[in-house]
Amino acid sequence: MKDTLNFVGDGDDVDVIFDVERTFGIKLTDAEAEQTRTVGQLYDLIELKRSNAESRTEACLSQMAFYRLRRALKTMGIEGEITPQTPISVLEQIEPPSRAAKWRRLAQCSGLDLPGLETSYLMSGRWPRPSRWAVAVVLGLLGCLWPAFGITLDYRLVLLLATALYFGFVHVWWLMFRTVPRRILTTGELAREAAGVSFVKLTAENTTCAPSDRWFALTAILRRHTGHETGITRQTTFFAEHARPAA
Repeated sequence: MKDTLNFVGDGDDVDVIFDVERTFGIKLTDAEAEQTRTVGQLYDLIELKRSNAESRTEACLSQMAFYRLRRALKTMGIEGEITPQTPISVLEQIEPPSRAAKWRRLAQCSGLDLPGLETSYLMSGRWPRPSRWAVAVVLGLLGCLWPAFGITLDYRLVLLLATALYFGFVHVWWLMFRTVPRRILTTGELAREAAGVSFVKLTAENTTCAPSDRWFALTAILRRHTGHETGITRQTTFFAEHARPAA
């Protein structure tokens, strides 16, 4: 498996550059964008352009996010001490039982934007890996069964119905089985990702931040544009042809 975001060059990379410029208040030249092949290179470029913009003592947005999450969890009924090492499974103790509703309530109480819930069924990208063969299987079954029952339908209608059924199933599965991203194991890790997703909101309140906050903000941008669910490292490439096989 290659460590890449799998951009295809149809404008998705341009959208990311625009979002990076808007979020961090910088300007990237066309040459800089073209020469940037990995997430680490883009992050270094952001840091270079921000180095002269922030000379005051830096605040830690992740710490601010943690304090807000801790206060929200207390409000939602969690008892006892909450530290950055507190397992994220503590969310199971609070109402409502639905993970999605619980996640929305936590975001509302904390005033933070949270990373999106995910499902293990979505193994890579935005669509489940079984989609490579499941549609063909469904179409084949329908093609065999309809004549057996004396039903004659135009093949295009069969195709439309099968596709609608399949993607309807995917959407229902996604709604039912969403959960906290597997990479987030503690409240501290949730705070770091929430700070990244809420970067614009938090920096509007406090204009300085730590380099680690900008890293999580960058990964949040990339996840939003690509649907990438697994880890993003400095070596992660934007295009597959630049990637090395992951260790």
